[in-house]
Amino acid sequence: MAREWTYERGPDGRRRRVETLRFDSRDMKNPLRNAVLGACWTWRGVTFRL
Repeated sequence: MAREWTYERGPDGRRRRVETLRFDSRDMKNPLRNAVLGACWTWRGVTFRL
């Protein structure tokens, strides 16, 4: 997860700090996949559609 702070003008015209969060699923998937493969299990990627 990455955080960024930017300054924007609010509805009242004053500057305010706005936090933007970015999440990448690979940040969780890669360590999990490495643990599974390290335990000599198999990893099968699955495509999930809504």
